[in-house]
Formats: sequence, C-alpha cells, structure tokens
Amino acid sequence: MTRLVLAGGRELDAGTAAGRALAGCDSVAVVTLAAAFRRPDALASKISAWADALPVEHVVVRAVRRSDSLDPAVAKPIAGCDGVLVLDGSPAHFVAAAKGTPLLDAIVAAHRTGAAVAWSGATAAAVCASMVDDRGGALTVGLGLHDGIVVAAAWESWPRDRRRRLRGMVPESALFMALESGAAVESTAPPQEWASPARPEDWTVLGGSVEARQGGTPVTLAGPPGADP
Repeated sequence: MTRLVLAGGRELDAGTAAGRALAGCDSVAVVTLAAAFRRPDALASKISAWADALPVEHVVVRAVRRSDSLDPAVAKPIAGCDGVLVLDGSPAHFVAAAKGTPLLDAIVAAHRTGAAVAWSGATAAAVCASMVDDRGGALTVGLGLHDGIVVAAAWESWPRDRRRRLRGMVPESALFMALESGAAVESTAPPQEWASPARPEDWTVLGGSVEARQGGTPVTLAGPPGADP
C-alpha cells in the first residue's frame, strides 16, 4: 500500500517507529545521498542490521554526490522495490545533490505507482517547500514536494531559543511538525493531496514524540493505530 512517512531520525534503529515504518514491504531501496558524510562501512553495516531485524529484502542505492544522482543507472533499482527509505544526513547537501535529478524523479515515481516512501531526518525537512536548515535553524528553500508543511527533525537536540525562533518563522498556514529522533508520522490524506497535506487530520503519529502547531497554536495529531482515543 502506498504510504508517505516522515521520520525524525534514528531510521536504522529497528526498535523505533521510524525504523519500523517500512516493515511489511517486500523490498526496500535505501538511498544514502543525504548520509554522504557518514562512514560508509559503518553505514552499510547498520543498513544490513536494520533490514535483517524487520526483516525485509533491501538494496542500497549508493549515491554520494550530484553526479551519482544524475546517473539513471544509480536510481534504477528503486523502480523494482515497493519501499524506499531515504536516509538522514545533511539537508543542504541533499537538496543540492538531488534537485532536478533522475534519482529524485525515481523516488517520486515509485511513490506515485504505489511504493511506500519514508523520508528521514534531514530529508523529511528537505522535501518541504520551506526547509529547516539544521546549521542554524532558519528556513530556506527546500525541494518543494510538499508546500503545506514544515518539518524539524531531531527536535530533542534543539536549544530552547532556537525552537522558539523557528516556531516564529513558520508561515501561519503551514502545519509545523517537530519530530524527535525515532519518531515518525504518516500521511492519511488521499494521494492527490499529498503535495499539500496541511491539515492536522491528514497526519497520524506512528510513534515517538511529535510536536505539531499551526498558526502558532498547538494542534493534536491522531495517535498510533490501536492507541486509546
């Protein structure tokens, strides 16, 4: 079933909501582009451990720089998977290296044809039209796949003054979701509305700690499936 999941990080910890988000897929393409500055050997080991724990079959889409994203052969395995996990890392690097490339097109196309896609941490922020820049907490231009939301990841690590400043920058009409590491939310909006899912009722918390606001006011998202009302 087609799913859109946004995670706050710790996506390769199978014990978190973020780590379990793609459980049930037959095969998952793990895109490493935003994680280009992680140690490759350690990253490969964590990916394998995560996939074994779920368990799911997986293929690693080894993109590091923009030249990789521009190579259709690098993105080709994505089309054969029913799940895509786009790893956390650097939002600025991800936007610069992914925008207008076959790699990004392949992820979007997979989603449109039924694949579940989980954007984690930096990439969950980057897919918004207004992206939270983790280097200073300001808003900058993201990839624009979703123009109705603003996402901040690893919220537990943000100092109080940066949290307050970011809240004040978010447009009044946008739904702001701050996700702690390991947390994840899923869109419940119809696929034709995924480009701008700005209503609180369009999102369900899969687990972990999530702060949601709209127009400067706290709002409540639905709890995890099976949770008490």
